[in-house]
Amino acid sequence: MEELDQIESVSETGGRKKKKGLCVLAIVLAIVFTAAASASIAWFAAMRIYGGQDGRLVSSVRQAREIIRKHYFYYEEDEKQLTESALKGIAAATGDQYAVYYTAEEYEELKKQNQRSFVGIGILTQLNEAGFVEIIDVYDDTPASEAGLLPGDLLVGINGTDFETGMTLSEFLSNVRAEDGAANDFTIRRGDDTLSFTIVAREVHTPSVSYRMLTDTIGYIHLLAFHGTCVEEMRDALNDLREQGMEMLVLDFRDNLGGSLYDAISIADIFLPKDHIVTTLRSRDGKVTEYKTTDSGAEIRTVLLVNELSASASELVAGALKDYGAAYLIGTRTYGKGIVQTFFEIPETNGWFKLTTDAYYTPNGVCVQDEGITPDRIVELSEEAERYSIDRIPPELDTQLAAAIAYLEEE
Repeated sequence: MEELDQIESVSETGGRKKKKGLCVLAIVLAIVFTAAASASIAWFAAMRIYGGQDGRLVSSVRQAREIIRKHYFYYEEDEKQLTESALKGIAAATGDQYAVYYTAEEYEELKKQNQRSFVGIGILTQLNEAGFVEIIDVYDDTPASEAGLLPGDLLVGINGTDFETGMTLSEFLSNVRAEDGAANDFTIRRGDDTLSFTIVAREVHTPSVSYRMLTDTIGYIHLLAFHGTCVEEMRDALNDLREQGMEMLVLDFRDNLGGSLYDAISIADIFLPKDHIVTTLRSRDGKVTEYKTTDSGAEIRTVLLVNELSASASELVAGALKDYGAAYLIGTRTYGKGIVQTFFEIPETNGWFKLTTDAYYTPNGVCVQDEGITPDRIVELSEEAERYSIDRIPPELDTQLAAAIAYLEEE
C-alpha cells in the first residue's frame, strides 16, 4: 500500500526552521503511516531482498553470517538480530532517505502512532523565549487534563530532575516514565506558585483537527496531519462550523508534514466536485494510477494557508485545490516532497521494509518534488511569530491568517 509518509528530520533537510523545542510526550516520535501491503507484493519484496533475483547478495550475507558464527568471540545465537541488522543496513545503503527497515515491534508502534495514539500524559511543550519549558497545549481526556495541568504552565521538574539552563528539551523530557501505568512526579510553576502533580501515563489520543469561528461568517480549520481519524474530524468540524454560521473558510495546512495517501484523497474529496482527478501516481515501471474524487465536494469559498513545512500529502491536496481553483493559497512555498513510499513485509522476520516507489503529480501534471507549490499570494511570518506553534501564534502576529481573513472579506 502506498503512503505519502510524513517527512523525517525536515529541519535537517532545508525546510522552514521547526518551532524551537516543540515536542509531544510520547514513547517514540516517529513518522506516521497506514499499514499493509498485499501478500503478493510482500512476497516479491522478500524475494528481492533475500536473493530471488540476486544470488550473490544472498551468498555474501550467508558468508558473513558464517564468519560471525564461527569466529566472533562474543557471538550469541541470535540469527534474527543479525538478519534485521543486515536489512537496516540495506535500507541505508539504497541512498533513499525514506528507506527504512522496521522490526515487527517497531512496525506495531508505528501503527499506533498512525492513529495519533501514544502512551504519555497528553501535553505539548516548547522552550519559550525565556528558555523555560512551557506547556502550550493540554489535550482533552488525558491524564494531564484530568490532573489539572494548563496551557501556560512551566514544567520545571520531572521525577526529581530539575530543568537546567543548557539542557535540551529532549534531554529533559527523557525523564518521563512513558510506560503504560507508570507514575510520574511533575513540578509546575504557575505564576508565583510552585505546584506538584503525580500523573500516571496511559495511552492517549491526540486530535488531528482543531477549529473555531474567526468572525461571524468565517470559519477556521487547522489540519495537523493526514492520518488517524482526520477525515471524520474534518467532516465534523465543517458541520459544526456551518451550524455556527460559517459561510467562508480558512483551511490551515501550515506545519502539516503529511501522512496517508488515502486520507489525503478523502480530504480532497470533501472540497472538490465528483470525478475530478486529485493526483496521478507514476512508478518506475511506467505504471500510471489516477485517483479521483467520488463525492460531491463542499461548495465554500476557501483560503488555504501553507508554509515551508506543508509537505507531502499537504502538497498533494494543496496542488489539487489550487489547480481547480477550489482554494486561494496564501503563505510561503511548500516543502517539495512529491514522492510516495510503499511498505513491504519481510516474511522471515515479520518486519517491514519501506521504500520510495512512486512520484505523484497534481491534476495539471506537475510533480512537486524539490520544487514545492508557490501560493497565489506570498505572505511571510515574522521571526517573532515563527517561535510559536501554529495554533499558538498571537493573532496580532499571524500575518498569514490576517491576510486570509482580509482576502475573504474583500468580496
